Order: sequence, then structure tokens, then C-alpha cells
Amino acid sequence: MKKRLALTTVIIAALLASTTSINSANADAQSDFQLAMQQYKTALANWDSTNKANNEAYKAAMQTWNEAKKNADIARKAIADKFKVDADAIKMRTAAAVSLATNAKDKKAANAAGKTEMDAAIAARTAALAAVPVVPAEPIKPIPAPSPTPPTKPAQGAKPKPADSTTPKPIKTPKAN
Repeated sequence: MKKRLALTTVIIAALLASTTSINSANADAQSDFQLAMQQYKTALANWDSTNKANNEAYKAAMQTWNEAKKNADIARKAIADKFKVDADAIKMRTAAAVSLATNAKDKKAANAAGKTEMDAAIAARTAALAAVPVVPAEPIKPIPAPSPTPPTKPAQGAKPKPADSTTPKPIKTPKAN
């Protein structure tokens, strides 16, 4: 009897020791996982803030670019409108001078003066267009960096399956009718 009691005590102690080492291994794996999870959360927060900062910088650059493009377009339109008014006035003055001319030589001189005046207007327009600031290339939308990968959960300790039980299943007896 004492042998059985001692043997049972030794078996129970061995089982407890083995489950304790399994539990401590699981605890170490769990604490490693928690540490990895904290690092992942930090990396995710950094990734998110970096992407937000890049998007904000892109929005600011895009707004600046839109304003520069709009101002350049307005300046070009004003130059084109002024040139059109000047060209129409030159054409009208030339036509009036040609109609008042009495001979072919005067008509030719009026046309030459009109052409010279038109060339001067074209040169002025070209110089004004060259003075308009060049719009830089449109900003490129930032591509978000790949997000950090979450850590993998540690494998759970081996749980005994019902089929692994050492106790035999009770035998079912048929019901008596």
C-alpha cells in the first residue's frame, strides 16, 4: 500500500513538473508575442503617421501647384486678350490707311507700316509670354509604404484530446425491451 502511495505521488509530481515546464514555455512564448505585438503597434503607428505626413505634404504641394497653374493661365489669357485687341486695332488702322491712300505706292507703304506694327506687337506678346513663370511638373501622389506585418501567435500548448484519454469508455448495453 505504501508502495502504491509513493508511486502515485511520484507520478503526480512528474506530471505536475512536466505541465509546469510546458506552462512556463507557453508563458515565455506568450510574453514574446506580447512584446512583438507592442513593437508591431509602434511600427503601425509610425507607418500611419508617415503616410499621413506624406499625404499632407502632397496636398500642400498640389494646392501650391494649382495656384501657380491658375496664375500662369490667367497671365497667358490676359496677354492673349491684349494681343487680340492690339492686332484688331492695327488691322483697322492699316485698312483705314490703305483706303485713304491714293496711289499704289502709298498703299504699299501703309501695308508695310501695318506689317511692321504687327511684328512689333507679336514680339511684345512673345516677350510677355516668356516672362510668365513656368509651371513646374505636377506633384506625384505618394505611394504608401507597405504596412508592417503583424506577429504570428504562438502555438498553444498541447491539449489532450478526448481520444487520448487513458480511461476506457463505458460500454453501452442494449436496452431491454
